[in-house]
This record gives sequence, C-alpha cells and structure tokens, in this order.
Amino acid sequence: MLISYPILRQDNIHDDEDIYLANVIESALVNTEGRYPISTLTTPQGQVHRWHGGVHLYGGGEPLRAIADGTVVACRFTAARETYEGLGDYDTSFVLLRHETQSGENTTVVFYSLYMHLANQADLAADRLSQLPTWFRNNPGTDVKRPANQRVWRKDVLGFAGQLYGRETCHFEVFMLDADFNRVWHDSGAIAQGTGSDDWFGDAHFVVPAQRDFAASHPRATTQGILIQDAPGTQHDVYFPTPPGVTGRNDEKLYVSVSLHQGRRIATTYREAATGGYEQVGHPVVQDNYEYELYRLSTALYPDCPSAGLEWLRFGRVLGSDTTTRNENWQLVRYSDSAVGYIDLAPNKIVKLSDADFPHWQGWKRSDEGATVNAADGLCDDADVIALAQATGEDAERRLRHMICKAPTEWDDSDLSTRYARMREDGQPLQSDESWGKFQEHVSKMAFWTGAGMTDRSVWHFHPLQFIRHYKMCGWISNNEMAQCFPRELKHLTGRQFVAHTFPWNDALSRSETWGGHFNRANRKYGIDRRKRLVHYFAQVIPETGYLRLMKEGDSKDGKYLKSKPYYPFYGRGLIQLTWGETYKKYGKYRGFPQTEGATSRFSEAGWNPDDLLVSSNTNYNPDNCADSAGYYISSYRGMIKKMDSGISVDDCVAVCRCVNGNVALQNINGLDERLQSVLFIRDVLLDFPADSPSENLHFTWRRNSEQELTVNKKGQSVKGYIAVDWDISVSLMKQRPR
Repeated sequence: MLISYPILRQDNIHDDEDIYLANVIESALVNTEGRYPISTLTTPQGQVHRWHGGVHLYGGGEPLRAIADGTVVACRFTAARETYEGLGDYDTSFVLLRHETQSGENTTVVFYSLYMHLANQADLAADRLSQLPTWFRNNPGTDVKRPANQRVWRKDVLGFAGQLYGRETCHFEVFMLDADFNRVWHDSGAIAQGTGSDDWFGDAHFVVPAQRDFAASHPRATTQGILIQDAPGTQHDVYFPTPPGVTGRNDEKLYVSVSLHQGRRIATTYREAATGGYEQVGHPVVQDNYEYELYRLSTALYPDCPSAGLEWLRFGRVLGSDTTTRNENWQLVRYSDSAVGYIDLAPNKIVKLSDADFPHWQGWKRSDEGATVNAADGLCDDADVIALAQATGEDAERRLRHMICKAPTEWDDSDLSTRYARMREDGQPLQSDESWGKFQEHVSKMAFWTGAGMTDRSVWHFHPLQFIRHYKMCGWISNNEMAQCFPRELKHLTGRQFVAHTFPWNDALSRSETWGGHFNRANRKYGIDRRKRLVHYFAQVIPETGYLRLMKEGDSKDGKYLKSKPYYPFYGRGLIQLTWGETYKKYGKYRGFPQTEGATSRFSEAGWNPDDLLVSSNTNYNPDNCADSAGYYISSYRGMIKKMDSGISVDDCVAVCRCVNGNVALQNINGLDERLQSVLFIRDVLLDFPADSPSENLHFTWRRNSEQELTVNKKGQSVKGYIAVDWDISVSLMKQRPR
C-alpha cells in the first residue's frame, strides 16, 4: 500500500515514521483550530462539542498532494473567496478522492481523502496556478463538479492551502464508509488467544497472560550466546549475544510490541494503568543487529527448516507453508520495571498480532456516535472522546490520534435544522433567526456531500495523519502500484551511445498480475517490503530477469551455452538467480526440501531437483520459490540488507550491485547502467521525495555492454578488456501509468 503525507518537504523526509509524523504535525498543523475529532465552542449555557472529522494544515507555501493513487469523486474550484460576517473570509474549493488498494493478500482497503479550503483562482499566482491539474484548473465555478473516471496519482499536486477566517488553512480528512471499514477493522481486544489477521504488516505484537514463566537465559544458547557460525578447530566461532535475564513471573497481563528497525530489535512492554489506558513498563529491550542476523539465527535455532524458523523470529508465527518441528520462539522481554527474561512466545495462549489488527494498547479504539442518545445531530455526546479532547499530555494526544469515530459528515447541508438544533436553543450561538440564516448560508456554500453523490450520512473518520503513519508501515503493494515500478524507459549502453528502450504499461500490469502475490509474500517474509530496500531490490530484479520475464539463465541460448558454464547444471534460476551447486545445496537445506526429491545424479550435489522445485525453463517454473529464493539470497548474503538501508546514492547502489554480481571491478558489474537508472525511477515511485521534474541527471563510472578496448593487465601486457569510463546521462522519470 503506497501512501504519503499531503505535504512533502525534503526536511520532513525521514526513515523514522514517528519523527516524520511529529515534524509534519509541528510544522503543518494550525495549533489553535481544527483539531480532530471535535471542536469545542464555549457558550453561556456551557460547552458545545461539534464533530470535526479532520485536521487543519498550514501549507507553508507547499502544495497539497494526493496521499495515494485514486479517482476524483468531486471537486470545486472557485474564482474568489467567500465571507462569513463576524469571522472573516474562507475558501470553498475542495477535492474529494476515492482510493482503492491492498494491505495484504486478503484485504482490499478503500478510503476517501478530502482537501477542503483550497486556494481560489484569484489568490493563486501564475506559478502556483500552473501546478494545478488541468481537470481542476480549467473548471472554475461555485458548483460541485464530478469528473468522469479522472485518475489521480500519489504525490500529484491538487492545490494550495486557502483561507479560513483569516488564516492560511487546508482542512484535511480521511474517512471510510461502513462496508469498507468493517473489511479492515480488527478488534484486537476481543482476541483471547491465537493469532490475528494473516495479512500481517508493521510490527509484531504479543499479549502475555499474567503468571507466565520467564527464564534467566535463552535455552538454546551457551554462556557466550547463540552459535551462528562455527569454525571447527579455530578460535573464530561467531555468537549472537544473549544478555542475561532474571528468572521470575509477570504479575499482570503484558502487552509487548516488537519493532525491527535498521537491524535492531526493539521490544517495548506495556501494562494497564491504574488511571486507565496503558503505560510503558521500564525501558525497551534493544538488541543490535538482530534483524541483520535473522538468517544465521534461524539456521542455528531451527536446523530442520530455517525458512520456517525465520518467520517465527520475524513475525512470531509462521505465515507461509514451510514447517519446523521446533515450534518455539524464545525472546528477551521486559516483564517488570526492573526485570527482563526469556519467554517462549509461541504457545497459543499468547495472542500474536500485527499492526493490521489495530493493537488496542497503542490507543486504537472505535467510537460510534450511533450508539449515543443524540445520534441524529452533528454534536458529540461521547464522554470518552470529550474527555480525551480536553486532556493534556502525550498519552492523551496519542490516544486521541488513534480514535476512529463514526459521526455525521459536516459537509452535508440537507438536514442542518436537525443536526444543529441544540445550537438554536436559548443562550446558544445560533438562537436568533439572523444568526441561523447566516450559518445556513455559510455551511451550504462549503457543503458538497449530496452533489458529490455520497449517500452515507455518517462515516468512519480517522485522524488523517495517524492513518497515513499506520498504513505507511504496510509494505504490501497492489498490482497497479507494482506496475508503476517498472521503468518506462531505460537507456542501454550500446557501443559508446546510450540507446533508449521503453516498456509499455500493459506489459508492466500483466507482469504484476502474474507476480504480485508471490513477490509480496517473499518481500514481507524477508523484510524487503521496507520502501528503501524495495527500491534496491526491484532495481536488481529488473535487469536480472528482463522485467520479470526470464527465470532461467541463458534465455534462448540453452544447450551448448549453459553446458559450457563451469557451474552447470546449477545455472542461474529465480528472481535473483541462484548459481553454483553449493548455493543450491544451502537453499535446499534452508527450505527443508526432502533430500531424495528428484536428486538424480545430475543434481546430487544439491540433493534436490531444481528443475522440479524451482525452474526448468522460462515457461515452467515455481513462482513462489523463484521469489523466495531471491529473498533467501538477500537475507543470507551477510551485510546486503544493511547496505540497502544505508541510502540510495550511486555508491549505495553499486554496493548492492556487488552483492548480486560478485565483488568484481566496477567496470565488470553487469547491467550497471540499467540498475542505476532503475534506482532513480523506482525511488521516485516508492519513496516520498516530492519530485516533480520529468528527468534527473545521473553520473557514474562504468564500462560494460560495449566493445572491449585495449587495457593493461597485471603483467603489464596490452589486452582487450573493459575500462572504467565516466558517464553523464539524463534519466527519464516518466511515471509508468496507463496511456
């Protein structure tokens, strides 16, 4: 699921989503108005709490952008501002988008995003006006427009913040209709044992009942730690450290959230607070390099099938089809303010969740206004929501951001007399006919609900920035999103010139429909679904497989060509092609493939039959294993994921290329021109850079895929070979979209 914030600035781009979210809130939110989910008005008769389904953002001169791919439901682009007597000018321009994507194999996510109070035509300078989409810019007027089948793409500019009562403001809102909300919502508090949604994403979460046993040490470790690489007869055995714990039991139910970030495992424990809600227990438990060592850890701890073991260690359960006889997951967890210990998180009595289940101790809670006494009006009667909105402190703010509220939309003017009847009572601000008339006119000028064809009067509102932060943790990408990652144009070095080759949208979409599920499952398993890692990975897969077309080395040059290779019959197979018999042997052991499975004399070194279980030809292959073997390669190649995490510069990309091609001289890296161009293109699609330029210059040093030239070998002899050359080329960043 590809989603980003509506305001994108380079200084807000950050790997840590919590920091990113804090920066956006601090720099963009109007502090005094427009809070979610209610706005409070103090009157002589007391406080009136009106539902407010979004937040007010201050653009700071930056454009407001579409947060995800979608279609235009309705819009309005006015020629000038309106005025509400006594309060000031306000803008009624808006864009309403409908988005449909996926958060997993079995979960379609449909939601709406609203950008209200966009700047009008008269207030936009020529340079800003030119940035607006033509379907919006060319149709000014006060009526609601409903463009037919108008697509919008993530990060597209929609407009600029307009005016609301003398302040530069954009009302930003995210909501779902009933059926769409029910499809994604999971009440994690109602899960008493077992697991939550199989469409796992984000962090792993565990609910540990009271009075569970914690051990002082990992049962599979020695005093030195877990042996992850042995060197018999030497002093160079490698151990993963397992810090000592304390034997004991937890007195109360614990809620443990485990995050894997930049290689570290961070386990944070919570408990129910005496004053309500949840509080953190002591400091988080941090283990460095845990994720970077998952392959070696799973190999050491689950020798019969490390593949299944890796899922135990990453997810806390096995999501795939591989199995192991060691159904255990011993982890270091804090169980009191002063004690940590090792506990097996595998038993069924320990609930296993992910962020797909909306963990309730993080604050996720739904509030249905339909369950209150005055459900028909637009005022909030939910005591919990009101109390949270009036509370101060980080905990209250966090819980408020995680509140999902079903309430009447404020953009429907068809029943104003019912919705705001209480505000017309004696002593209330709309008591007089004059004030009521002005209010009706004001609301009607902003309203669009009926004109947009929206029929549900009440919808499920999310804090829009928290919604984005939540789903940005989801690395599953839809077929349409995956198709956009295929570079539309790549320049190949031919002789001394770069010749452009294009790749049509229909071909990209067809490949994505074929590979989407296999690709996503493997990426999730190996943690490659993190965006920066996915940029690097996709940039390697494209040249390795010819746009996911070639699963077997040699293509049409089979027979004599392959038999001439020193590694035959273990030639390249899969998305990142496994090569050499020893590599095949290790992968078979890792997956737990039966050692008698087709192990003819031809494949005796591996002990399993790659033709049957991986690839026999470019039309006969196992797509799940092709994708999994690539993930295995990345995970088992020590340091490769860490290199992916380092950055996306040319040097970072070259470092990842060497992991795939071997540690060869720069000029001998195969297809470096394609790989570097792909990184720039895919970066623009997957990451949050607000790149609006159609191209970018790329400088690199390399020579390959051209005629060889005279060079000098180590003996000082003149021989033909590749030499390093500096190149400057312009990379097209045209979006891979339907044409």
